[in-house]
Amino acid sequence: MLRMIRRPLLLFALPFLLLGCSTPVVLPTETPIMTTIATQTLETAETGQAPTATEPASLPEAVEYNLGDTTITQLTFPEDSRFRNMPVRLNGIIAVPDGDGGPYPVVIILHGNHPGCPVPEGDTVDRWPCDPEVERPNYRGFDYLVSQLAAQGYVALSINVNAENTFGFGEPVPIERLGQLVDLHLKSLSDASSGGENKFGVELQGRADLKQLAFIGHSQGGEYAYWLTEKAVLDTPDSFKNHGYGPVYGILMIAPSANWGGARGARLPLALILPACDNDVINQEGQLFYEINRLDPDNSSWASSVWLENANHNYFNSTLADEAVTRPGRSDCEPILQAETQRDFLSAYTKDFLAQIFNQDQDALARLGMDLQAQAPSELYGLPAHLASLAPAYDRLRLLLPGSAAELETNLAGGSVTAEGAMTFFCEEGYYTPSVKPGSEPCKRVNLVIPGNPAMIVTSWSQNGTALRFSLPEGSDLSKFSSISLRAALDPLSPLNKAGTPQVFTIQLVDSQGNSASVHTRADEPALQFPLGDIEENDTFEGGWFTGRVPLTSIRIPFSDFVGVNFAEIREINILFDKTPSGSLFISDLEIVR
Repeated sequence: MLRMIRRPLLLFALPFLLLGCSTPVVLPTETPIMTTIATQTLETAETGQAPTATEPASLPEAVEYNLGDTTITQLTFPEDSRFRNMPVRLNGIIAVPDGDGGPYPVVIILHGNHPGCPVPEGDTVDRWPCDPEVERPNYRGFDYLVSQLAAQGYVALSINVNAENTFGFGEPVPIERLGQLVDLHLKSLSDASSGGENKFGVELQGRADLKQLAFIGHSQGGEYAYWLTEKAVLDTPDSFKNHGYGPVYGILMIAPSANWGGARGARLPLALILPACDNDVINQEGQLFYEINRLDPDNSSWASSVWLENANHNYFNSTLADEAVTRPGRSDCEPILQAETQRDFLSAYTKDFLAQIFNQDQDALARLGMDLQAQAPSELYGLPAHLASLAPAYDRLRLLLPGSAAELETNLAGGSVTAEGAMTFFCEEGYYTPSVKPGSEPCKRVNLVIPGNPAMIVTSWSQNGTALRFSLPEGSDLSKFSSISLRAALDPLSPLNKAGTPQVFTIQLVDSQGNSASVHTRADEPALQFPLGDIEENDTFEGGWFTGRVPLTSIRIPFSDFVGVNFAEIREINILFDKTPSGSLFISDLEIVR
């Protein structure tokens, strides 16, 4: 499938216009979209079993709707431009819970940038508009999720946003079109739920609660869900007064792209699912949205980035084929997950994500891997997966972010940092070559992919008994916290790491009386496994190229595992490299969480 790569544009706030629909155009009759019942579904996290059971025989029907044709306005074009008023078709699929209850929260699903209209031979740009019979129905790829969510008590819509992605009607300003499309769909939904005109094909009076909204976005749709929420200010209590819908309670980003910079941290729960074998967003650049939230000192909500092994980019959308027939050198992607299994994972994860953001369901939060009093998971919903977890800012005591090389000497709590026998090196965030930043070779930016390219430190040791020691100022009271958390990954290109062998180290707490307690990381700790992939020679950059991925993921050690220390008077938190004779790790985000 051809994909159009947009040139980066500067984002700025835009008004989102409410435009009335013109007289509807009658389209060719189509068979209502029915949910495909997967033959292989996922058990709940409590069972820990691989997906084997079947879904219930009956789910709410996902129905295709058409609200008619209208125009939206592209303010960057002058009034006399043919691109000023852009024709769009307001269509999608919807499902509502069975019965007469309600009102129910509303979930909007935004598909990705997969060309909606054909690209003429010899051209590089699609043509807009095109006949509905040849327009690609990307929105239909989430019919299964729409029905699954309706069965859980949500009014779910997957809307056609091909108009946002086309270059066939002038070069767009990001989310200018999308803001208007979402506005028109939601205003029509509000009218139908209030007893007004209803062209959705399902009974809606009293069914939709427009004051409870969530966004789910795939690929570029995930990125745009984030931007739309921020730029239209849909994440504050004033959202309903200003727009007639909202606020948005949370955003789930599936294999998101990251084409534009400059975002602030989200003010609401944020979850990312990153497929390890993505051959579209090849370097899992969407991890940047997690990093943005990690760096925001005022972030008041939790965030999670799930690394889903063996998953690809396209299989979340049932209308798309695998984006790559082969992945040379990606031994970690052989084989990839079956399409049904990947979609079942998304269904299970989404149900718990929505249960948490709308109902504060703590059991659902635990199934998402976000129980900060438990060790970080090695699988979710029966599939190999691990994550980076971020507690709200007020539940974090940071020791190492890192934000600058100064944190190699003084930690963020105000105490000292001492490297005993270990070598440490600070790596700035971003991608860069040694020629641009001389001396940055230890960061391996050009030799392997660390999704998001966050700031980090490289810690290496070549003998047992080395340590990183973080002292805490007098008066530091950790008794109200629950765990130590840090992110780490093993450098597969370092000769200090034995090929195929995980790393293990010790976390030690020392209190003001000199009492100490030590806990070793698990032998199967997900963050410390030797990454899968191949090492290839590279003529351009010294050190070779690693074909796999090296995501920084969380290690959590509950305080309940430490015995014999006074948590109200902890004076040192030490990382002891005492289990292996040598090693090299990428480390970030050492913090105390609750």
